[in-house]
Parts: sequence; structure tokens; C-alpha cells
Amino acid sequence: MFDPTVYPYVRAQTYVDANPPAVLSDDFYNPTQDAIARLYGAAAGYSTSLSNEEFIIPQPVVTPAVNDPFGGELAVITNPGGGFEFQSITPAAANMHGVYRIFGAADGDRGGAPGFQAADAGRYVGTLRWIFRTRIRSSNYEVMDGGAEPGLVLGLGTYASGLPVWYVQDGGFFGYSLDSGHALTTVAANDNEWITLWITLRDGDGQVRWYAKLDTDPAPTLIHTQGLAATTLVNVRRYLRYQVKNTAVAADNLDIDTISLGVER
Repeated sequence: MFDPTVYPYVRAQTYVDANPPAVLSDDFYNPTQDAIARLYGAAAGYSTSLSNEEFIIPQPVVTPAVNDPFGGELAVITNPGGGFEFQSITPAAANMHGVYRIFGAADGDRGGAPGFQAADAGRYVGTLRWIFRTRIRSSNYEVMDGGAEPGLVLGLGTYASGLPVWYVQDGGFFGYSLDSGHALTTVAANDNEWITLWITLRDGDGQVRWYAKLDTDPAPTLIHTQGLAATTLVNVRRYLRYQVKNTAVAADNLDIDTISLGVER
């Protein structure tokens, strides 16, 4: 479950009852049994700590305070001056199964740094495998703050923490950050376009991988691979930061459809 490009995320083969069934044990039975076992263990918090926020709790327009819930599993940790609001929006396209929209009541930076931040509780991951996934859309990536910390950060912690994250700064392209290094990718930050982003330590080898997929793409694409400087990860959590520049208008927003984290126990 830690590699978004293979089974169980991608079908191993199409089953046809050909009498006898031409299904190889290594293509179907073993991976299926492994996936079911891990799912069962995750449901009980035994083999995997699995957290998935779908934002299906109906949410009227609210100006959140610190510690207010963001969905059912995350909490707001900053909202300077109450400058950001969020609400459920009406699904208008395929794959919109509960979406929260973060926006501002007025033009400008909406209260300044550190912007709107939401997260859940920390996890001690150590050297075990994990997978982070989120699906987002923004009406205007160019208004993402371009200061020392990027305006949009999504991943396992803050930009300054050195934990693996995706980010967008001043629009253009998505970037990745890990430890003390960061760089832009070739993944375009296109306004009003849904994109799914993954970060994973799929093999337990200390190599972190970033994947991306537009709704029109057939499968996730591996964007970057980088080794961890310190292979033991601590205080990992699902994290979102959204901060805009003074050029932002009230209509600029960020939509989030899902954010999940699975960690091997």
C-alpha cells in the first residue's frame, strides 16, 4: 500500500473465468491477501496507522479559531486575525466527494503570516514505511506567498521542519522540500485544475519519493527521489499551510478534497 503505482492501487490483471481461471498466485492471490490483511490491521490500528480525511462533514461558512475542527480529524492551528474562512462546496465534477474551500472575507494577505494552518496529531514513524496523499485545487496559485516560507505547503510537517513536503511559491510549478534542500519540479501549478500529490517511503530504504497525477493522467508519475539525511522520522503529521500575498482578492481560494497518511506499525 506504500507505492501508488502498483497493486492494490493499480489492477494486477483483469480476471476472466476461462475454466480453469488463468490467474497466477503471484499476480492475484498473494498481493490480494496481503492488501486485505493490511487493511484489516489498519482498521484496528494494528499493522498500520491509517488516517484519511474526506471532508464529508457538512460545513457552513465559518471563521475558525485555533483548535476548531477542520473536517473530522484535523484541527486549525493558526488563522491570524480570523482572516481565513472555510466551508463545504457543492460538488460539480467527478471525484468531488466532499470538498472544503479555504478563502478570505476580504482582499489582501488576510491577516499575514503564518496564514491558515491545519494539522492532526504527531506520529513517531522511525524507519518504517509510510504514504501521504492529498488532492487539491486552487483558483490562483500566483497569490501564494513568496516569502521565506512558501504560501502553500502540504505534507508531513511545516516547511521549516525539514520533513518531506510539497509546496508552491508565487505560482508556476510545484516544489519539493526535504531536510535542508528544496527545488522546483516540472509539475505545473495550473489554476482551477485538480491534482493529486503523494509522498512516500514505499520500500523502507530511506528513499523518499514524490508522485503527482492530474485527473486526466492515466496513472501517478514519479517526480523525484531523495534520500533522508536522518532515516528516523519523528513528529510526522498531516499538515496544510495556505498563505497569500497582498495581491490576493476575496475570490481567491484553495479547495481540498482529501488528505491521508498511512504509517506502518
